[in-house]
Amino acid sequence: MKKVLMSLLFGAFILTGTCLAQTPPPAQAPAGPTEVPVAVKSMHHEHHPEIHKAMRKLRGAKEDLEKASSNYGGHKVKAIEAINHALAELQEALSSAK
Repeated sequence: MKKVLMSLLFGAFILTGTCLAQTPPPAQAPAGPTEVPVAVKSMHHEHHPEIHKAMRKLRGAKEDLEKASSNYGGHKVKAIEAINHALAELQEALSSAK
């Protein structure tokens, strides 16, 4: 079980680094009409979907760890703290992107 907890912890850090990697600026759109089709306007657009997806996965991993019956020599608590830290970093990333 120790390997599973360490894998979750490592995955949280990998997700954080992957989601926070900078992407190049988008190419400038050609001049022309900027009207967005009605079908697109009605769709829900989630900004930064990769970060939100990572946050959902981290919350799921945290819930799974919290339900675990053993503390695994303190490693469970450390893994939950690492997930909380990763979630806070991702929230900061979202805040700075506004």
